[in-house]
Amino acid sequence: MEIGLAVGGAFLSSALNVLFDRLAPHGDLLNMFQKNKHDVRLLKKLKMTLVGLQAVLSDAESKQASNPHVSQWLNELRDAVEGAENLMEEVNYEALRLKVEGQLRNLAETSNQQVSYLNLSLSDDYFLNIKEKLEDTIETLELLEKQIGRLGLQKYSGKKIETRTPATSVVESDVFAAYDHKKVTDHFGLKAWFCVSEAYDAFGITKGLLQELCSFDLKDDNNLNQLQVKLKERLKGERFLIVLDDVWNDNYKKWDDLRNIFVQGDIGSKIIVTTRKESVALMMGSWAINVGILSSEASWALFKRHSLENRDPPKEHPELEEVGKQIADKCKGLPLALKALAGSLCCKSEMDEWTDVLRSEIWDSNDILPALMLSYNDLPAHLKQCFAFCAIYPKDYQFCKEQVTHLWIANGLVQKLHSGNQYLNELRSRSLFERVPESSERDGGKFLMHDLVNDLAHIASSKLCVRLEECQGSHMLEQSRHLSYSMGRGGEFKKLNPLSKSEQLRTLLPISIQHYGGIPLSKRVLHNIFPRLTSLSALSLSRYGIVELPDALFIKLKLLRFLDLSRTKIKKLPDSICVLYNLETLFLSDCNYLEELPLRMEEIINLRRLDISNTSRLKMPLHLCKLKSLRVLVGAKFLLGGPCDWRMEDLSEAHYLYGSLSILELQNVVDRREAQKANMREKNHVEKLSLDWSESDADNSQTERDILDELRPHTNIKELQIYRYRGTQFPNWLADCSFLKLVKLSLSNCKDCFSLPALGQLPCLKFLSIREMHRITEVTQEFYGSPSSEKPFNSLEKLEFAKMPEWKQWHVLGKGECPALQKLSIDDYCPMLMGKLPENLCSLIELRISRCPELNVEMPIQLSSVKRFEVDGSPKAGVVFDEAELFTSQLEGMKQIVKLDISDCNSLTSLPISTLPNTLKTLRMWHCWKLKLEAPDSSTMISNMFLEELSLIECDSISSPELVPRARKLLIKDFQNLTRFLIPSGTETLNIGFCENLEILSVACGTQMTSLNILYCKKLKRLPERMRYLEAKG
Repeated sequence: MEIGLAVGGAFLSSALNVLFDRLAPHGDLLNMFQKNKHDVRLLKKLKMTLVGLQAVLSDAESKQASNPHVSQWLNELRDAVEGAENLMEEVNYEALRLKVEGQLRNLAETSNQQVSYLNLSLSDDYFLNIKEKLEDTIETLELLEKQIGRLGLQKYSGKKIETRTPATSVVESDVFAAYDHKKVTDHFGLKAWFCVSEAYDAFGITKGLLQELCSFDLKDDNNLNQLQVKLKERLKGERFLIVLDDVWNDNYKKWDDLRNIFVQGDIGSKIIVTTRKESVALMMGSWAINVGILSSEASWALFKRHSLENRDPPKEHPELEEVGKQIADKCKGLPLALKALAGSLCCKSEMDEWTDVLRSEIWDSNDILPALMLSYNDLPAHLKQCFAFCAIYPKDYQFCKEQVTHLWIANGLVQKLHSGNQYLNELRSRSLFERVPESSERDGGKFLMHDLVNDLAHIASSKLCVRLEECQGSHMLEQSRHLSYSMGRGGEFKKLNPLSKSEQLRTLLPISIQHYGGIPLSKRVLHNIFPRLTSLSALSLSRYGIVELPDALFIKLKLLRFLDLSRTKIKKLPDSICVLYNLETLFLSDCNYLEELPLRMEEIINLRRLDISNTSRLKMPLHLCKLKSLRVLVGAKFLLGGPCDWRMEDLSEAHYLYGSLSILELQNVVDRREAQKANMREKNHVEKLSLDWSESDADNSQTERDILDELRPHTNIKELQIYRYRGTQFPNWLADCSFLKLVKLSLSNCKDCFSLPALGQLPCLKFLSIREMHRITEVTQEFYGSPSSEKPFNSLEKLEFAKMPEWKQWHVLGKGECPALQKLSIDDYCPMLMGKLPENLCSLIELRISRCPELNVEMPIQLSSVKRFEVDGSPKAGVVFDEAELFTSQLEGMKQIVKLDISDCNSLTSLPISTLPNTLKTLRMWHCWKLKLEAPDSSTMISNMFLEELSLIECDSISSPELVPRARKLLIKDFQNLTRFLIPSGTETLNIGFCENLEILSVACGTQMTSLNILYCKKLKRLPERMRYLEAKG
């Protein structure tokens, strides 16, 4: 078995590289040892010994699997190198401390480099202590070096190593394409896909399906029974498609409990289960399809696609095809093996390279798929160590690109972020990583590993990278260097207490499988366990409900290079964080309670990346500009003027701005010349820009426009927000079609603007919000852009207008504008708007019109695709309520309506129940004073109408409560003329309140209610017989 780069290789290589960096000829360590030539010779002796050992490392890696003595030698070498690394890190920290103190003393006002050369001086006692440890370390390494000959290890042969250009590979998507096909989507009303994996978790499955089906809020419920009731309600009466992927549970009772949730779906609903266990398929008791393996022809087609096709330049390779077909046959029809091995050959063009794979002895192995082992062994050393590190992630876990690359850097596996991104893409091109479809670009996307690939990573890491839940005994914990664990709600002390002896641990990564927030963490963990992990390079406390951190914590964890405190409740960082002189990456994003940063932040002299995005209470202090090593600042907020006295010149010097950037109090900018100093067009890494003025009047409108003109961002901008702009017109750049990445634009509270830019010609704009534009009276044809434009707003999916008090007219082109528009909202007080909305909105799903009393949406507006229709305080909008026939025909035209919400529409006099579409699940009628319910044409029609939720509030003209449609959840409120009410059959929850004249409450036969709330119905005489044990309020 050749899977070798485990203990000895993958992580030894990176440790040696870190040591060689520390022992560089002109580094701080060597300079500090210059005072004693003997000590300098010790360092040089250490370096030469390590060079000699590194020379045979490659040979040792290949022999360790077959020679246990070599494996033992590599283990001892790892421990010795680790000891040398710890010693050099200790000295390096002392050097950094002296450098910071020297700068604080401002010795001779020298530069950083001069301080390190001239003023760093260790005490004699410190030198003696280090010298003794150093001599012991060198002695151990020399003993290992003497064993090289006896073990028969050879120096590196010098064979040329191929330089690879990362290839590209599209993850097999045929199954996902079928799942997302229009025919499938049209046939099934609801769809959900959930990966179950080995650890069967009914809670996680239920919550995951709810999120897929209805954007379930994670904070809503943590009770399994309540979650399953919600899921059952969501599926009831629906034709659904549920895919439960990778099921391992063959416990019938667990499956039966889950299956009961699905029994009330509509005819034609389907559940597809994928599994690798025959016992699971048999337990299902339904039709099983054995996918089997690929045929020889299909195997070769897949292998050829990933190994030979799409090469640059295109070229036929007949000499490789014959060998390739034989390799494909050896993969035994397994797609994962075919893809992984083909990915490792996609950059190889020499026949002997392909022949070596075909003839490898590894095909005789019975362990991890031989093709996967070959793919791993083909990786260069730098990719092997990065891949093996990912064994800390659990199976089916979606890990973030941003996180894993920074963890690699913190542990010396990667030197630069750019290299980390390249390594990740190459691992993906070799089909070892898969990109999660539609994952967020904010964190660079998410990735996962196939279960078998995850197993391969565990073997490759040789228990150096482990999951706490999988550790067996203290020995395994002591051997581990990189550890992750699943976050729980018990404070974690009992779980983490075994880590007290893991003093050599380098990475500690809590993982929130369900993405909870505010998880409690015991103070005993922070005070008693974490301070003992003195070798940590990377620590995450993300998502814990931490309010404060002990000041002594970071004094102990002084070797940290990566610290993630994002999504915590911390209000203030302890001052001791400023002694983390090695810290390179600090995540504080989404710390909504964080108010300030320590005043001595500039002492973190190696800080390169700081993320303070979405920290609404944090004021960005001026001293951040003193962080000389800072390369990336995400989420910066520049408050011009004020106590921090930020200026536009400071923006110009901030070359490290990434992600989101907010510039506040722009009224303090005097003219165009000052705005130019920000140099905004050069900030190509800023993707989200917010420009904000205060509530004040401008002296000169043209000056305001000139200032905004100079704040034009780079064309890489993706989101743009402009608040309280004081000019009367926007500059032309706002509608420049060169903004090919701009997808979201918000113009808000620009009260002096009397016209809108030609935004229709922005080619990729998906979300547009226009609010509080008080001087806009018309949305003219200029809004759509050039007359030659065929389809203005071609990509727009969501359009929002709100609080436009003077807006009277929306000029409609009628030439196919907004073909992709799904959500249209005219909201919150547009009292003068009249006329038409755009027609032929064939993609429209959601329409909301609120407080637009004069707006009359004339036919023929497309409503056939609308699923959610909300009208509030707009009696003429959407449907002509005072014309019964037209209202009925429009209801009939809503073929896909799911939710209908109408309020404050006095002209609505009737609701034809028999016309309501069967797709309707939620109906809410509020403050419709003249509304009456029409009797259906036949008694069968009313019995067939069944809603999930019905709310009737202040609809006093409803005098025949027996005509109320049936619904699972029913709300009746503020009916002053209601004296009796029959609870319809099928009702499970009834809330009835403020019906002051209600006397009689009865229930239809067959009704089995689970909840009844009665509030302020003062004349109610009694409850129905079967209800007397339910609680009544008021």
